[in-house]
Amino acid sequence: MDEAIKILREQTVLCARLPELLDELIGVMQSNSPDVQEIIRKIETTTRALDDNQQRAQNFLARVKAPSFADYLAAQEKNLQRDVAEKLLGKSANSQQQLKRQTDKLKLLLQRGKDYVAFNLNILANISASDTYGAAAQTGSQRSRRMFEANI
Repeated sequence: MDEAIKILREQTVLCARLPELLDELIGVMQSNSPDVQEIIRKIETTTRALDDNQQRAQNFLARVKAPSFADYLAAQEKNLQRDVAEKLLGKSANSQQQLKRQTDKLKLLLQRGKDYVAFNLNILANISASDTYGAAAQTGSQRSRRMFEANI
């Protein structure tokens, strides 16, 4: 049980750290700051540590022949250690839900940035619009591609 608590405690700490780092990354992205590399390095370090923790957790669960920590804890007798482990498991689950919400927000920010860059590249490349987008295509244009036909 001590090993399970140790694994869950480390997982809880790492899962609580990632949302903080993602909040920082979201702030950097929204402010268009060039300081993205430092925060990305911190996130990579934390996710590597979380991956190592996950591997230890899988090895532990395989050793005790349990499909998950929840099942393992349910099979244990009620005592203080089990209560601590259940609380850690709950905190870890809450952090993971928060992490999912933040990654969804980051995906949206990245998609908006990608769309912005593609739009500006189309403008810089002087690609004409087509009938599909409401404006008539330019006649006699030297370009074979039309605006939004493909990312450049």
